[in-house]
Amino acid sequence: MRNQANRKRTAAPALALALLVGGGLFAAHATNVRAQPAVTDSNSAFRRNDAVIVKADHHYNSPAERANDAMLITEVKNALANDGVADGYPLAVDCDHGKIRLSGVVKTAQDAKHAGDIAAAAEGVTGVNDQLTWH
Repeated sequence: MRNQANRKRTAAPALALALLVGGGLFAAHATNVRAQPAVTDSNSAFRRNDAVIVKADHHYNSPAERANDAMLITEVKNALANDGVADGYPLAVDCDHGKIRLSGVVKTAQDAKHAGDIAAAAEGVTGVNDQLTWH
């Protein structure tokens, strides 16, 4: 009887997480759009004359692996937003088995390094591929 109660309590959160992760997180496209404010999602971003396009194929052995990467993307994006290092600039965050990829444009080289340091400091991140540019 106790096991049935535990299953009922964990089924709803597990289903909600699966639905969240199941939406198209991993293959989005962005186009170069002029006179638009910065817009971001997990895989694309744009700002006036700058654009970021991320195409990645992820091969997961289980939904838990996909959920872990989605959680890491959220944590890194939250940390970057709280810091403000990329405010007003297009920045895309992707994750593959714990390795974060940052791509996009920031203001300075120091901002690019700082964003990489923020991503590396997130719990669960195994590495950072910093592809940020600046101008």
